[in-house]
Formats: sequence, C-alpha cells, structure tokens
Amino acid sequence: MQAKTVLTVLLISVGIAVQSCKRNNPVVPKSEQTVPKIEDILNGNDQNLINLLNKVRGSVGRRGYGSKTIWSRKNDYGLGLYISANHVYHISGWNSRNAKFFDLSSENTGIFESSQLPPTNGGIDLGNTLVADFPFIHFDISSGATNTTILPAEDFYLGINDNQRTPQGPFPKYPELVKTSEPLQLYDPEHRTIATQTWNTAVAGEKVIAVGYPRDDINYPNGAVAYGKILSDKEAAEAIQKLKIAGDVEGDIPYNASAEFFIEAQAIGGMSGGGVFNSEGQLLGIMVRGSDKEGAPKIIRVVKISYIKAVLTEFYNGLSEVDKIKVSPFIRGEL
Repeated sequence: MQAKTVLTVLLISVGIAVQSCKRNNPVVPKSEQTVPKIEDILNGNDQNLINLLNKVRGSVGRRGYGSKTIWSRKNDYGLGLYISANHVYHISGWNSRNAKFFDLSSENTGIFESSQLPPTNGGIDLGNTLVADFPFIHFDISSGATNTTILPAEDFYLGINDNQRTPQGPFPKYPELVKTSEPLQLYDPEHRTIATQTWNTAVAGEKVIAVGYPRDDINYPNGAVAYGKILSDKEAAEAIQKLKIAGDVEGDIPYNASAEFFIEAQAIGGMSGGGVFNSEGQLLGIMVRGSDKEGAPKIIRVVKISYIKAVLTEFYNGLSEVDKIKVSPFIRGEL
C-alpha cells in the first residue's frame, strides 16, 4: 500500500485476529508483529477457514505496494472487474478529480508492472508473472484529498484485468489494448466471481476473512490473511471516541455508516485494496485504513461493496447513451 493507509493483518493465539489498513509509518515494533501468511492458514488445522481461504484467495492480487480484488467476471467478456483504493493507485495518477471512465476499446491505460494475480493452478507463489491491468473508472475525489487523508467514501476505483500475461523483466512492458476475446483465467475453484450473488452486505457481529498483500513482500511474498468481527454502527462510533482519546488519527475521522464498516482487528503496512469476505465467500468490501497507535482500539476501515455499487450505478445512470455503450460491457453483470 502506498501511503498512510497501508494494510496487513495480525493473528492472535485464540482464533484469528487481524491487522488492518495502516499508514506508511508502522508504529507496532517488528518484534510484536505476528502476521499470518496465506501458507500459515493453509497448513493449519482449521478446515473451515482453509476452505474459505481457498474459495477467495485467487481473486485477490498485488497492485503496486497495495492490493486489488476481483469483484466479478460476470461482464460480457468474462474479464476481471476489480476494485482497489485510490491511494494505492496514487491520486496524482488521475488526470482529473472529477469522476471519469476510460474508453477501453480505444484508450490503452494498461500496465504490466506491479500487477499480479495468484496462479490459475491454485499455487500460492506469485512468481514473476505479470497480468495486464487497466484502470477503468474513478469517482469524484475532493480537491483537498491526498493519499494519506482521503476518506473511505472516496477511496476506491474500478479496473479491469484481462488475460494478457508476461514474465517480469528488467525493463517495463506494456500490454496491448484490452483483449475481449478471451476471458480472464483465474483461480476460482468455486466460481465465486461468476456466482449469482458475488457480493453481500456486512452484518454486525459476523466474522469475516480479509486477504491482501503486505508491502513487506520479502516476508510475505504470497499474501496475508486476517479474520475478525464486524462491529455494529454503535460499536464503531464508540471505537471512534476511544481512538480520539488514545490520540490515534482515526479518531479524527468520523465514522460514515453509509460507506464503511469496521473490523475489530489490527494492521501493519501493506494490504489496502484487499478484499473482505463473509463465510460464504461473498465480497463485502475492500480495506482502506486502520488504527496504529499503541493502546488504541484495533480497527480496520472497510469500504462497503454495497456503497461502491451504489456510486457506480449513479455514475452509470448519469452517462450519455453513447458512453453507456462504452462502459456497460465491462460492468453489466453487476449493474
């Protein structure tokens, strides 16, 4: 993750607790960071957790110093419609702060560098294979927002992954225009990304799994896993007050119940854009921020997929008929 809200996850001995989306200056000393790797969970004894992780992990990949999550492949072309955080992309990378889409049939926004997805055979080693990544839609971003101060309600964008792949090399490579003739090949053993309901709403008290790629790709080359409880709106509001008292920056950011929910968990650096899933493997949202001050409540802020879909729907409905024709083939399955 690139700025303040970088994420990772923490497991504690009784069940699994988490580390969350975190800022660029880790406060928790290295010696206190016990972060579960994907392989730690897969080699563990909790078969239900193993099964759930296998259901969702193939759709979470690396994007620069952060993560991205394939929401759906139910579009006209079977490509990967993904979500990541604006601060992972870097706000300055957008040429406008007004909501905008790119016409992927004629504009080549694609990169290979820093874009990876898990192997399609179910292996956990990302290796050196890069997957074409095309930024597609970003929504309105406040004029004063920065990578470290952007609020969860604005901290997301949509992109597309197609099936163009290349080995990582010493020099940058760039994909051709989006290839719509071949669906994205993805490790998705239970077809989560093409299910009738790929997403769902967060339920207070529900335990959720969170997956992403810490910045520390030396110790965590294959991703990290978190498991934590969703706080109710009341509990989240109470947590804000406790964060304020503890002097954590998150206490200065009001809780926005329409756009986000909190996971009761702690973070270290690296996993913004990583997906949060319920016990059925449905996407609930992406991680974007988290507390980091010692003695403060441990929380992860998650942008709700229901909110992201509502913003997308409003944006789409405001387009001209000509522009709808350009956008709809990539999102039709989730409108």
